[in-house]
Amino acid sequence: MEQDTNINSTNEDIEIEIDNEDIPSEISSFNRNDVKTSPLPINLGQIIQAFQGKKIKLETEFQRLPNLWNNTKKSRFIESILLNLPIPSFYFAEDKNNNWEIIDGLQRISTLIHFTNGITTESGTLPPFGLENLEFLKEFNGKFYQDLNFDIQFQITTYAINATLIDKRTPEIVKYQIFKRINQGGLVLTPQEIRHALNQGKPADLVKELVNKNNIYGKAFSKATSGGIGTHRMEDRDFVTRFLSFYLIGYENYVPDLDSFMNLGMQEIKNLNQEKIDNLKKDFEKSMRICFEIFDNDAFRKRLNINDRRKPINKSLFDSISANVANFDENQCLVLVQKKEIIKQKLMDLHNNPDGKFLRAITQGTAQKDLVLKRFSDIKNIFQQTLTGND
Repeated sequence: MEQDTNINSTNEDIEIEIDNEDIPSEISSFNRNDVKTSPLPINLGQIIQAFQGKKIKLETEFQRLPNLWNNTKKSRFIESILLNLPIPSFYFAEDKNNNWEIIDGLQRISTLIHFTNGITTESGTLPPFGLENLEFLKEFNGKFYQDLNFDIQFQITTYAINATLIDKRTPEIVKYQIFKRINQGGLVLTPQEIRHALNQGKPADLVKELVNKNNIYGKAFSKATSGGIGTHRMEDRDFVTRFLSFYLIGYENYVPDLDSFMNLGMQEIKNLNQEKIDNLKKDFEKSMRICFEIFDNDAFRKRLNINDRRKPINKSLFDSISANVANFDENQCLVLVQKKEIIKQKLMDLHNNPDGKFLRAITQGTAQKDLVLKRFSDIKNIFQQTLTGND
């Protein structure tokens, strides 16, 4: 399977979470009959026709861009077809309009389209390319598709491929697991990119809006995180989805694993009417604004003592602090801001607690249920004690 981009975040301002990979899922299992996939008998010519008929879209919702390969890699893919070599399987997911979303095969399909017809992407329109740096069929170097005789063109368009279609009736949680398994096989997608692709419409639009720096929500998020969370591989949307999931479902109802829990959070958004969505957006903006007013540019970062250098943003501090603050009203938030020095000291004391349980809850195995409950309840207690004057 092709690797479009690197899954690892290059953002040095985000602390890496460790030991979450092997936490078993406690999300309710599904019946194997819910897995609705079918083989798709198809050839490359039909892929081209499907693209021209807008049944296949190259600009997917995965935030993976088509046409990433250079011309040498593209040329050698075409050479594989001319040599009748096997190529990896393709995976598609059927949407509600019966169109196909490319799960695996985006670069191969965009290469085919680019070679035969030219390609239009967000970067502009590119004419067809000529083959170059071929390893075996050197006589085809410099050749464009239109230069090939009919038999060679026919060989390309009738080349049969292995393809699998995920039926639109497949439940969302099952689709998520299918995407995840394919991803483990070599298609490098982040969990958030998978969630975004599976939750188009209201959920994806909301998350996108909350990180948009052109509105008050995205500006508040950027300010609270000191602009330290980038858009690369939807890292910013991953943070926002964590907030939404814990805010909507509640940390008390958390069940591992975290990725599936966040997917449930995205699905929860589908059930909200416009009034509830508007209130949710206001609470998100309020939370980001208040977190900045309390912690300034140290928000969501570990601090063991006042003289520590500033640490990277910690995802576990982000979700537990932001979701807690969102549940307080404006008057309560005003009190929290007025007593911000008390809060910062209490949080620092919590970091230094001799039992080390809180520090572990935000450092290692942070998706374990007991550690999620630990960090959320400890943060909640700090805020409630501050509000009630139990300093």
